[in-house]
Amino acid sequence: MTQPNAAQSSRTGHRFKQVISNPSYRRLWGIGIASTTMRWMETVALGIFVFEMTGSPFWVAVVGFLRMIPMFLLGPIIGLISDKVNRKLLMGTTLGILAGVYGVLNFLVVSAQIELWHVCVGAALAGIMWATDFPVRRAMIGDAVGEDGISTAIGIDSASNNFSRVIGPLGAGAFLASFGVEAAYLTGAVLFGVGSILAFTLPHVESAERSGSGGGGYFSNLAEGLRHVRSNQVIVVTLIITIVMNMFGFPYQHMVPVIGAETLNVGPLLIGVLLAVEGVGATTGSLVIALGARPGGYTKIYSIGSVLFLTAILLFSLSPSFWMAIPILLIGGFAMSGFTTMQSVIVITSTPSEIRGRVLGVLAASVGTGPFGALLVGALATWWGANHAVTAIAVVGLTLTVISLLIWPSYLKSSVRQSGSGPAVN
Repeated sequence: MTQPNAAQSSRTGHRFKQVISNPSYRRLWGIGIASTTMRWMETVALGIFVFEMTGSPFWVAVVGFLRMIPMFLLGPIIGLISDKVNRKLLMGTTLGILAGVYGVLNFLVVSAQIELWHVCVGAALAGIMWATDFPVRRAMIGDAVGEDGISTAIGIDSASNNFSRVIGPLGAGAFLASFGVEAAYLTGAVLFGVGSILAFTLPHVESAERSGSGGGGYFSNLAEGLRHVRSNQVIVVTLIITIVMNMFGFPYQHMVPVIGAETLNVGPLLIGVLLAVEGVGATTGSLVIALGARPGGYTKIYSIGSVLFLTAILLFSLSPSFWMAIPILLIGGFAMSGFTTMQSVIVITSTPSEIRGRVLGVLAASVGTGPFGALLVGALATWWGANHAVTAIAVVGLTLTVISLLIWPSYLKSSVRQSGSGPAVN
């Protein structure tokens, strides 16, 4: 037992060093850290700011809807574009524009001209940037590190991005308590500006298969990606669970500021702590997965993580105190890392690189169903209260996930085939 374990540990260490030493990956990793930090800072900052501005949990949900709807509407289109153009230019331009948008929003707040519609427009434009992450940045990670390093690369990326879930909410809570929402917008302008510079300084990363593709029209190319999705049962089930999680799991985050203020009776800083604790758990889980995940266990990690995360959300909605909510969200974050890390890994390793952008675009659209969940939880919160709304979506999400795994029991035993050569359910 000792020798195999030592050999496995050596291979893991070698793969980790190989990924980290890749200059293209380091830049893509840095871009992910910058953008995700701002994403989570904005989630908390805008949630609190909009709730204070309107007094309505529904408007908090509307802003969440606007941040996510571009991913649903534009994900497949961006994925197709990313298979056809220079991805680093696409990403660098998007980040640069977003830095300018946040600079303008900062000016509007400082000059006391900010209105709700400004916040909504800014959230929608930020959503366009989030829509590029799966089909552009993560596709570039796959090209940069290759199939052998993809689980380690995505695991490291997810761990650092999940750590941003610690920095972002804490920063948002501290900024709102000390300076106001303008500090969050200024930070966004700086972070996206840095991300844009990193993108433009990337070496040109492109796989051999992708460089040889490019024929056909728009609809034929998009249809090719959709055909691959339909023909691969592992991807189909992965997308179904993705949709369930994004409609009935993650929308709970929009209600954390409301639950924190109304039920747990805490201020902006401790509301930030709630989401930051989830980030601590997610960071820890992602590091464990990055160092230990193997292809034969990808779908099992993904499935179990999803079920446990939804269970944690349910328990959080029933929690009567701040201190009881803390360990629940810590465990929930750890479980969530199984979903967030394996989601991209399963799709990337099940798809040929020449159509990877298109298939990741379909994944982005599946993630983009989250806005509908945000509106649902916002409407339920208006009628029943935020706690009961989160309880309801958690129960529905847990039920649908378990039903999906019962319908396709072989999914838990699936061994993901590299390069996506056909269906991978055994």
